Amino acid sequence: MSVGSHVNQLQQAVETLLPAIREAAAEIDDQRTLPEWLIQGLADAGVFRMLLGKEQGGLGLNPVTTAGVIETISRANGSAGWVAMILSVTPFWVAAYLEESAVREFFGADSHTDTPVLIGGSQVPHGRAIKTSGGWRLTGQWPFASGCNHANWVTTGSWMFEGEGPVLDESGNPMWRLFLSPASGCQILDTWHTTGLRGTGSHDYTMEDVFVPDHMVMLHPAQGRSSRADPHYRYSGMAVPMMSAVSLGIAQAAVDSLNRLLREKVDRRSSRPASSDLDKLSDLAKTEFMVGSARVYLYENLSQIWNLVQERKEVPMDLRGRFRTACTSAVTASVQAVDLAYATAGASSIYTSSDLERCFRDVHTAAAHAFVRPITLADGGKMLLGQEPDFMMF
Repeated sequence: MSVGSHVNQLQQAVETLLPAIREAAAEIDDQRTLPEWLIQGLADAGVFRMLLGKEQGGLGLNPVTTAGVIETISRANGSAGWVAMILSVTPFWVAAYLEESAVREFFGADSHTDTPVLIGGSQVPHGRAIKTSGGWRLTGQWPFASGCNHANWVTTGSWMFEGEGPVLDESGNPMWRLFLSPASGCQILDTWHTTGLRGTGSHDYTMEDVFVPDHMVMLHPAQGRSSRADPHYRYSGMAVPMMSAVSLGIAQAAVDSLNRLLREKVDRRSSRPASSDLDKLSDLAKTEFMVGSARVYLYENLSQIWNLVQERKEVPMDLRGRFRTACTSAVTASVQAVDLAYATAGASSIYTSSDLERCFRDVHTAAAHAFVRPITLADGGKMLLGQEPDFMMF
């Protein structure tokens, strides 16, 4: 089957799910996790495999198409889009950074089972991984494990120890890595009580003396480039724009909601339709412009980088800088657009039944992620000046 056929089937399957996703918004927030029928529907559609290479059983889609699918899901529900993003990006990282023989073994085993591999986890280094014969033993607690209720494998960032002493790198700094292990070795803690993205189930989890063999240990994408020969995995920064796509989807949902509201709302003071208020019409146009321009800037730079990577060419520093800037700016613009839409709608926004209320909560929560916070624009500025960034994923 051609890539185009895969794309069409995936997009059609996702479109079929969208009405039910929108209908389930209150349930998703209340339960603080996605319903199993939705996870199964997304898995059947191929969403969690779309960024994974074909040799690993994925669809091998380009990141521009992948970001578009994640944005579409996020437009229906931010929590659903975020989980779709996490469970599609993490296997991409595993395939890119796990040693090649382990990748063949891991994803090859998946092809012989009806249960899809759903990889989540917490990549921020916490806890202790103590060296033992043939591997490491992990103990500790890890936060922000989005989709952990659905994952059957986890990648866990952990500090490395030999005995009681930390393992040090060549510069004398403590070392950490990602450790891939079955989710059955984790105990999920009920910690995800948040303002927004409530349905992502991004709880903490603990591990107690869980063994991880050496061949299941890998670098985090922020620690260096993948050594894989396959150009599909050469540029680790491909994962970050998927977060930006979630924010863009949430923001577009807010623009859509404001559009519908202004068509229907009547000002109680003047008895005039809101659609005749020039200030509100101007605000609607501003939100459309903010989201639309941020989307074009992100996807254009992402497309340019992808083309160079596929041609096995180096990505120039100025393009890396524009790309880093585009990823963060898309999130920033999304927040600004949602804030404006929320304010323009007036008292209609404050009810939990309002789509704008949910968009407001979700977009601010998404923007708190370390990969896309406003301060990450500094790395864009560094690269635009020809300097290497602090955050090496770019």
